[in-house]
Parts: sequence; C-alpha cells; structure tokens
Amino acid sequence: MESDPNHLHDPYKPVDDNFEPPDLECAICFCQFNNVFNTPKVLQCKHTFCLECLARMNVKSTQPDTIQCPLCRAYTPLPDLGLPKLANDSTVLSYLPTAMQHVYSIRFNRSKGKLQVKRVPSSAPALTQTISQTLDVGNPAGSEGQDGRDGGRERSLFMTILRTPLCKAFMMSMVAILTVVLTITIIMTNNK
Repeated sequence: MESDPNHLHDPYKPVDDNFEPPDLECAICFCQFNNVFNTPKVLQCKHTFCLECLARMNVKSTQPDTIQCPLCRAYTPLPDLGLPKLANDSTVLSYLPTAMQHVYSIRFNRSKGKLQVKRVPSSAPALTQTISQTLDVGNPAGSEGQDGRDGGRERSLFMTILRTPLCKAFMMSMVAILTVVLTITIIMTNNK
C-alpha cells in the first residue's frame, strides 16, 4: 500500500477497508460498553458481553463456576478470583473514548447478587465519580422465597405456573364456560 502524503488518514478508521469494527454494545442488553459495570468481557468462545449481563446470568445459574455463552452455548470456566477477572475485550476497549479505556476494579458478590466498584480514584473523570458504586444483579438461584420450610418455594412455583400462557388461557376458558353456564341457569330458572 503506497502512502499518499496529501491523503489524511482517519485514526478511527482501520486501514483495511474489509475490517469491520467490533460491536460497541452488549448483544444481550444492547447497552454501550463502558469501563465500569458494562465492561466488555470475552468468553473462551470469543463472544463478548458486558460484565453486568454475565453477572445476571451467573447469579441465576446452578453452575456458579462456569458461564454459558448465550449465543453458542459453550461453557467458560470462571477465574479463581471470580467473574470480574474474565479477560477484557481489548479490541472493544480500544474503540471506547480514551477516558474509558482504563477498567475499574469490580468485586462480584454472588451470594448477595451485587457488583461493586472497589474504589474510584479521585483522579477519575467527574462522570465516573457520579456512577453508582454498587449494582444489584438479582438474587442467586434458589434463594427467592425462603420463608419457612419450602412454603415460599411452593408459592413461588404456584405463581410461576399461574403466569404461564397455557394456564392463563385455561383460566380464561373456565371463566367463559362458567359465565355461559350461569347465564343459561338464570334464564332457565326465570322461564319456569
């Protein structure tokens, strides 16, 4: 490739015209990647998602030591120090504004379902200092509704069943049938 001194090269555009820049948003939540809770984390299968989405998936998973890719279903074992220690996608980070290319240290407390910024340096940009220091990512799998001996789980299972479309359709059918039966009964008793 011959360089033309009169041609200015855009530093944000790759030299190879066939090269496509990476997606700068998470394929799960469609939020733009950043350097705090939406840090781009790359799985072993090379798919990239934000830390927040991976934490939400991990909290609901029955396998806390691995994360399953939502695209290809491949499993990635988590590092000993936890989810935030998964490799950052340096290609994606390089496309972020310069101030966002430094990734903050995040702690993940799976048992509480929280991501937490360890510390924000005073030299950090003002915008970063206004971001919440903790993020609730949900209750861990199996911890919802533990009031009493399985009473909470039974109630939760019952509510889950009631919310299914098939159950809703059945309930609506039963209401319609009961309405028709009551209407016929009233008409028959009035005609006697």
